[in-house]
Amino acid sequence: MRFLRALIIGTLCFFPTTIIGYLGWLATGSNPDNYSVSVIFFCNIIPLGGMIFGGLWAWRTGEEYSVEMVV
Repeated sequence: MRFLRALIIGTLCFFPTTIIGYLGWLATGSNPDNYSVSVIFFCNIIPLGGMIFGGLWAWRTGEEYSVEMVV
């Protein structure tokens, strides 16, 4: 359950970070070149980083959903 929660929240973090990346891309001049540093940073690294951060945050705060194996 903890893994599924982290996966879902991490995936849902894609949408707000894509909007943030889009606004950053617009603020830097909307370069249409796909190999530009601003395009790579704002359109790829920001959304992927947000998904990773959201998944890690969800994993860290999801302790109540963890399963402890007692032998």
